[in-house]
Amino acid sequence: MAAGERIFMAKESTSQEILANTQKIIAGAKEKPKRYGMRINRLDSNPATRVKYILDAVGMTPAGMNFSGGGFDYGDWGDVWFVKNNRPVMLRTDGTVDYELNPDNYALKKAGGASDVANTSYGGNAMSEIPLIWVKRWSQNNYDFIVFCEEQYDDTYKAYAHTDADGNILPVTYFPMFEGAVINNRMRSLSGQTPTASQTDAQETTAAQQNGERWDKLSFSEITLMYEMCTLISCNTNSQTKFGMGCCTADNFLQTGTLNGKGQFFGSTGTAAAVKVFHCENFFGNYWKRLRGLLLINGIYYVKPVPPYNSEGTDYINTGMTVTGTSGGYISKMEMASDIGRLPTVVSGSETTYECDGCWFNSAITAVALFGGDRGHGSRCGWSCWFVDYPATSVSTNIVASLSCKPPVSNAA
Repeated sequence: MAAGERIFMAKESTSQEILANTQKIIAGAKEKPKRYGMRINRLDSNPATRVKYILDAVGMTPAGMNFSGGGFDYGDWGDVWFVKNNRPVMLRTDGTVDYELNPDNYALKKAGGASDVANTSYGGNAMSEIPLIWVKRWSQNNYDFIVFCEEQYDDTYKAYAHTDADGNILPVTYFPMFEGAVINNRMRSLSGQTPTASQTDAQETTAAQQNGERWDKLSFSEITLMYEMCTLISCNTNSQTKFGMGCCTADNFLQTGTLNGKGQFFGSTGTAAAVKVFHCENFFGNYWKRLRGLLLINGIYYVKPVPPYNSEGTDYINTGMTVTGTSGGYISKMEMASDIGRLPTVVSGSETTYECDGCWFNSAITAVALFGGDRGHGSRCGWSCWFVDYPATSVSTNIVASLSCKPPVSNAA
């Protein structure tokens, strides 16, 4: 081989190595997606300062309602995947999307024409599509840490709210756009309905599951994810000051669909009006919502992060965590239950401190959790408002339930 050929081949080999190394560097960079995190200081009582951004969230402008202007200010969060890719859809009973709704007017399809958002004969429900979020949760000293990632950054990141009963991790999950109304024995999420109250936990569950095998009531993991999404983008633990008061001191309960023309988020300072986040109307306030996956058994919290669920505590995780203080008061301390989510443990705060929400508890029974507060609980309503004071058999005119749905396994990630 001539000397010139050897030099040429050597140069070619070097170029290939450089290219290969460059590709590895690029691939390595892609393996590390952005992580948006927050740190909550349990000792700081100020809801506006106790949350600090960490990792890729540092320097971002928080979101929240502009009550004087009447609109929602997305800050720097509008283009982040779990906000940007959240969409309102009509979901068939088999868990597949029929079509997308106009995000600013649910009476219309996004592609044009009238929608079925209020059609009780429609074979499905109006649901909010929540894209996959991998979450890492942990505690250190007096801080709780929560980090979101679009991909599973490492094996400490979990996706409990997007996990089905068979352990499949799903690319999306579905939250209710409206509180549940039982029509012909089946719980529905539709506009123009009066939510159905005065049912037992078992009756609610049966009605929800009448939609199909992928349907159930909202769970603790789903409620926790919504709490975390809203707390992260607002950088605040006072949900009512950032998203709206909700229907919390009204004379009457609201029908579903009062905010159909108000977009992805909407709220006001009025205490008799609805509130909406991530296309979910009255996620807190109006009625108490009974959920699955969280029990208080003889004063100890038991949690089940993924389905299937029950109301007795079978296969639940004993957190060892208890709740103390004055039942019906304001939460002054929440703590992280392993990597599952935060729970109220001390109830001795006020409407302007710590979580700014109420908690009711009964340590002598097996209590099935209720969430969010109702029209009579004023400033105690919100993302952190919990009621673990009733057994599964309790019925009340101010307790309803809401749907959730996992898409078909064929769509699993």
